[in-house]
Formats: sequence, structure tokens, C-alpha cells
Amino acid sequence: MHEHLAALRRAGKHEEGLKYCTEGCYFMTPFREPYGIKDAIETMKDPKLQEMSKAETTITVDAVEVSGDFAGDRGRFVVKAKDGEKKGR
Repeated sequence: MHEHLAALRRAGKHEEGLKYCTEGCYFMTPFREPYGIKDAIETMKDPKLQEMSKAETTITVDAVEVSGDFAGDRGRFVVKAKDGEKKGR
């Protein structure tokens, strides 16, 4: 799922990717406070995030928790910057 959503981001298909999100979805990304789906398109147009979304990224999911119709995952990512230096959290 992460790879599919990343491919949509790289292609600039943000609206299509957001179809996978619920109304109460919140995003936690670098460079800003958490935000909801209503602010997602504006945030995704941020040049810093656009640069990251097009970079080579490796996502590792460490755990998935399911409770009823909710599923959340915890993981980490590494982004390979234009200069080739790996950066991640």
C-alpha cells in the first residue's frame, strides 16, 4: 500500500491517493504540524514535500495494529536526497 501511494505522489496524483483516506484521517509529515484531509492538497503542493515525494524512498513497516475498522502502522522511512546522501527518521 505504501508503494502504491508513493507512486501516486510521485506522479502528482494527490487527489487519487486521498481516496484511500477517511474523513478523520490525519497526516504527520516533516516540516509542519499534523494536518487533516481538508488541508492535504495544499500541503502536498509544498515544494519541500514535492521534492521528497519524487526522491528514492525506502519505507519499512515495523508494526501494524488493527482495532475494528481501524488499522495503523508504525514504521520509518529513508529518503535519498538529490546529492545521494541518505536522510531518514
